[in-house]
Amino acid sequence: MNRDEIVEKLYREDPQFREWKDRHDELDKQVAKLERHHPMTHDLQLEIEKLKKQKLRYKDLMEEKIREFMKSCKG
Repeated sequence: MNRDEIVEKLYREDPQFREWKDRHDELDKQVAKLERHHPMTHDLQLEIEKLKKQKLRYKDLMEEKIREFMKSCKG
């Protein structure tokens, strides 16, 4: 099973993983929208950085879950 298949399986079968991925994707969209804003203000840049940190937290949680799944498949 490749990584994309694992992500799909976890998304379908693990409500916590699904919540993390949905939240990560939502934050990604918010960041992209804010980064297109011109002119960029200091407050806006701080907000983007805050959202990116939150997004990274969800990515880290998902990566840990993926590693656990891969480890359980190997034995």
